[in-house]
Amino acid sequence: MKRRLLAFTLALLALAFVGWNLRRNQPPAGAVRADEVPLKGFEAKTLDATKTGDPDAAMQHLHQLMAALRANNWDANPKKVPLALQTLPDAKFAENPADRNGECIFLPNQPDTPKDHYIPEFEPIAFYTRIYARYNRAYYKGDRSQSHPTGYVIVGWKDGRIEKIPVTQVRQFRSSNSSIPGELDCYPGMAVYDTAKSDSMLSDAASK
Repeated sequence: MKRRLLAFTLALLALAFVGWNLRRNQPPAGAVRADEVPLKGFEAKTLDATKTGDPDAAMQHLHQLMAALRANNWDANPKKVPLALQTLPDAKFAENPADRNGECIFLPNQPDTPKDHYIPEFEPIAFYTRIYARYNRAYYKGDRSQSHPTGYVIVGWKDGRIEKIPVTQVRQFRSSNSSIPGELDCYPGMAVYDTAKSDSMLSDAASK
């Protein structure tokens, strides 16, 4: 239980601060600057999970996870839901370093989640993973950057649906729990989606 609590805390902090890291004017470590490669065809150094990985196998895996969570009343305790079900091999291809570790599948609002970490707006969600979503941010001289979003977030809902939400549809909101820092990702189907604001990472997205 302590391991799950620690993992959830780390995941929550990653959600709160990943936006800040990605929005800095200076490119993150390992990023390819656009003045080094042409803007057209820009790709990050990490491989694209939608192309290099196996999304179909991941979906099958996530259906197994959904069944295991449902059978255990959405409790992801490793004694009830094996840790092998709570990760994906394609995590190593995630654009965000925070998503490349063993906690690449986020399971909000677990039974042992402290009140100050509880996110009411995530209650309909059983799990989600961002390893197939990419912002493909290109950096220019003069501290200018531009995103080229591709891919999707996979969201598993407690009603049994597992959906691929295009990254271009992701919005942001602040939780009604004032203890939750920063802005969180919001997906179509959440009650707060219609009033959530656009993801600032997409505000400068290149037109296709």
